[in-house]
Amino acid sequence: MPVLLLNASLQPLNVISRRRLVVLLTKERVAFLDEGVRRQVEAELAQRRLGDGVIVVRLLRNITIPRRMLRPSRRNLLLRDDHTCQYCGVRGQGPELTIDHVIPVSRGGASSSWENQVVACRRCNGRKADRLPAEVNLRLARAPYPVAHEYAHLLLLRHPEVRTAYEDLLRSALTPAARARGVSIPFQISAALG
Repeated sequence: MPVLLLNASLQPLNVISRRRLVVLLTKERVAFLDEGVRRQVEAELAQRRLGDGVIVVRLLRNITIPRRMLRPSRRNLLLRDDHTCQYCGVRGQGPELTIDHVIPVSRGGASSSWENQVVACRRCNGRKADRLPAEVNLRLARAPYPVAHEYAHLLLLRHPEVRTAYEDLLRSALTPAARARGVSIPFQISAALG
């Protein structure tokens, strides 16, 4: 299972391997958020075996990570468009979906840009073929947009078990009075994407 590395400000930075966790612990760069988890991990390390479950650690010093553009890879496009055909709205698994160029490359469209690629089902992609969407009466559900590397959105979408652990951490940070009132954490992955 993965290790969620948080900045000192508790923003998710990365999912790291357990081996990397050992290196960071040895160099005293990270701390555990829970004393019980720290004791458990230390006992497991003494036996040279780490158990299952997500471990959450935070850096002792805050680091600044510049925003950077992600590549419009198939995986990132599927995450951006939520595995949903942008023409008809059908949700599907990765193998069932294709990547469509809104303006076909043969007609001058960019071959690898965020703004010219969308997720499409096989039926809509075949229907559109080498034409513009308007020529075959297709409309995009939303305009394609570039995705910058934010601190959490794609990271937590790629690792649902890490997302659950992080949301539990945020919920536990609420005061008992706020929990009694039903206050929720304003943490929306989908809002970060769009």
